Amino acid sequence: MKYSREIYAKALIEAVEETPQGKKDEAIKRFLEILKKNGDLKRADKIISLVSKYLTRKSGNRHIEIEIARELPAGLIKEISKNFGKKDQIEISINPQLVAGTRITIDGERELDNSLARKLHKLFK
Repeated sequence: MKYSREIYAKALIEAVEETPQGKKDEAIKRFLEILKKNGDLKRADKIISLVSKYLTRKSGNRHIEIEIARELPAGLIKEISKNFGKKDQIEISINPQLVAGTRITIDGERELDNSLARKLHKLFK
């Protein structure tokens, strides 16, 4: 790892913003070549995810991460999603370590942890 994910993400955003509309694909290809040259290509998915988070915040929307203990029906996921803005980026992942319940993180700053794991930890602390 030559540079941190954050540095790569910010560099990609700047490069794409400064590139004329018809040449953005070239800028992204060059960025991927730099990742490959530095041995960081395996981290590209995490870097792209971070770019998405930065752009969501920059446009005035929120990045919502919802962790659930197990798979939920699609109808329930839609109900949960209705509590957030239409342009908010919602990312749902399964985390069996929660045992039951959910953990919701907004913009990586605010967190609502309503998981059984947290309640058990708090109870037996």
